[in-house]
Amino acid sequence: MGRYASVDWIQFEWDEQRTGLGPVRTSLEQTASWYHQLGPWLDPGPEPGVSLCRLLVDGRVVVLSRTRTGGADSRRTIRVQAYLGGSASQPMAMPNVRQTLALAPGWGSRLPDDDEPLDLGKLISSYESARTALDRESRGAAVTLAPIVSECLRRPGSPLSVASGGNAIVQLWGLVDILDLVLGHHPETFSTYESDDFNPGAEIVFLRKWPGVSSQSSNRTRVDPRSPGQGDRYSEIASMLVDAYARDQLVGLVKRLRISDRTPFEERLRRFGSVTGDREDELVWSPQPPGRAQPAPSPQASFPQAPFPQAPFPQAPTPQAATPQAASPQAAPAQAAPAQAAPSHIAPAQAAPVQHAPPQAAPSQVAAQQAAGEAGGQTAGQAAGQAAGQAAGQAAGQGAGQGAGQGAQVAEQTAQVQRPRAAGPAAQQYTEQDAFEMLCTDLTQATSPKDVTAILQEMRALAARRQPAEVRARLPRLIPVLEQQLPEAQINPVLRALLDPDAPARAPRPNWLDPQWLVIVALLTVLVILAIVAVFLLA
Repeated sequence: MGRYASVDWIQFEWDEQRTGLGPVRTSLEQTASWYHQLGPWLDPGPEPGVSLCRLLVDGRVVVLSRTRTGGADSRRTIRVQAYLGGSASQPMAMPNVRQTLALAPGWGSRLPDDDEPLDLGKLISSYESARTALDRESRGAAVTLAPIVSECLRRPGSPLSVASGGNAIVQLWGLVDILDLVLGHHPETFSTYESDDFNPGAEIVFLRKWPGVSSQSSNRTRVDPRSPGQGDRYSEIASMLVDAYARDQLVGLVKRLRISDRTPFEERLRRFGSVTGDREDELVWSPQPPGRAQPAPSPQASFPQAPFPQAPFPQAPTPQAATPQAASPQAAPAQAAPAQAAPSHIAPAQAAPVQHAPPQAAPSQVAAQQAAGEAGGQTAGQAAGQAAGQAAGQAAGQGAGQGAGQGAQVAEQTAQVQRPRAAGPAAQQYTEQDAFEMLCTDLTQATSPKDVTAILQEMRALAARRQPAEVRARLPRLIPVLEQQLPEAQINPVLRALLDPDAPARAPRPNWLDPQWLVIVALLTVLVILAIVAVFLLA
């Protein structure tokens, strides 16, 4: 499907036969694969209301409009409209993020009477009028975006979960506008309401409150706009950006700073930081590391720490660092401030090299060290960089405050710290797996139906001890394994058993009703009849 092609759709409602949500109407010929992939997102949580979700599933844009009216058995009142849009491989695949948000009030009532695909042009025809109203509303409520923007600057690319009682549609609209101008990109997938943040697949999800204590850790950075900020440079830059957006001056600010699509992330932060004040604090970028997240912090904290270990990203020397003021004793505390201001975002093992860094040069030695650094700092930095990476090379290449010998020492210390970290994820890959992951691995390696049945029984017993939200979050990992090991007709009963493990099991069928025994009885009956006929003829 191309960018401007028609839009297929599926309507999900409560199905008594499935004892769960199932497709009741669709413009597609087959819905089995979509039902399995969208299943974890169909039921966002117990609270009644309308929520919106945009995902990238099977290479296509999917918009989910989920309505829950409440009541004694509110699950039976859930109604979900799934719109299957354009290919995600196309630029600005439609419906795009802004179209999805602007048309939020009407997604629940756009399905046609017949089972035909929707025309995309008609579907988004009211976008312009809705965009104007939403843009005005988001600027009025922009003050709540500062903590979210600061976390996006502090951890670019990290999936977020936001606990906010505000309008998630309005907040997402403003967040997309700000991040698109500031970073050059914005979240493409989101959910405006979830009861927990364990489900992977969306870059940002909104919750009413944090989930309770659970054995499963969230893979997201948690942000609570109602909690006080951290007061670091990222918070200052975010407040400045949000204020400029609220006054409709952010576009002019970006143009004045000459920020383009080719401007690197570190340079963007440096230029925005020059607007917030005269302090020369160094901004440390913490990129999103690959691999499994660390366990979530305790729920007592009002602003939980993010579960991702972060490593200081090496900063290129700025013009301020090369000036005599940057090498003066007054500038030293300012340069060390970020490492002290945000300790919760740097792992202790990663912060150790900063504590053992070589001391700053005395003011009387600045001139001699600058001359030595200009002559041999760059050469020594390049040699150290080949042995210990770009971080040590830049540290050795800084002429102000460090000589060539000190740069080599920093390179050796950095190499000693980085070598164990490089082998860490591989050594802990298996030990960090939980029981569910190990059962999935065993299920993948099962070679007989008996082994598959035994593993599924263990998995059902495990699901009975976990929260339903955790089990729903694990289904995307389990469904591909089930499709490999089981026939299509057996997948849905297994999923229902995991989602409702306490349901009474069906009474086992008597052994004499098995097909093999029925065939044997039929053959014996035929033989007896033939014997009687033969005896009668011979007589």
